[in-house]
Amino acid sequence: MFLVGTEDGVEEYDHLENKFELKLSIESDFPNNRLNDAKIDKNGNLWFGTMDDTEKETSGSFYCLRPNYELIKVDDSYTVTNGPAITHDDKKLYHVSSLHKKVFCFEKNNEKLSNKRIFFELDQNDGYPDGLTIDEDNFIWLAVWGGAKIIRISPDGEVDKIIKFPTSQITSCVFGGSEMNILFVTSASVGKNIDEDVHAGNLFSITTNKKGVPSPHFG
Repeated sequence: MFLVGTEDGVEEYDHLENKFELKLSIESDFPNNRLNDAKIDKNGNLWFGTMDDTEKETSGSFYCLRPNYELIKVDDSYTVTNGPAITHDDKKLYHVSSLHKKVFCFEKNNEKLSNKRIFFELDQNDGYPDGLTIDEDNFIWLAVWGGAKIIRISPDGEVDKIIKFPTSQITSCVFGGSEMNILFVTSASVGKNIDEDVHAGNLFSITTNKKGVPSPHFG
């Protein structure tokens, strides 16, 4: 069974039966909104953001969903949310406001967030921060939409490494593989001519000298 975020809300997907079941409707009063990226913390809570599909309204919010499906709104006034990522000691949470080109850091105490601050900001001539993940050293790996790259960022907010790609719309990344040292990177083909940009929409894998940590389960 998989937990899936859709334009309707949080759904359970039974891959054996190929069936979806809506478990919790989210923001039905905002018909242009949908769920975007999500992560699970060590207590089994699901953290996710919503976004305006037209990318115009600040109707998006950031939520914590408890295993009993109690929904807690923790932040709002986003147009496009991305991320999040949570440090392995469960003390910090990173979240993205893509159109503002900012990655925020919060202090985390179970389901409560505080001390929101700018952790990293892309230059106005660069692309947009998209999805991200975190490695065992608590370095952030940030996908840059329109920038054709992944940036590895230290816990102090300094650029440590840049990995370039043959297509511009890099959307997210996650560690996997038996040793958790393979970085899987997604891209998009929105607005692209795939006859010209043949790598748009591809999934990439990179063997790194760093490791991620397996995700906890919901519940």
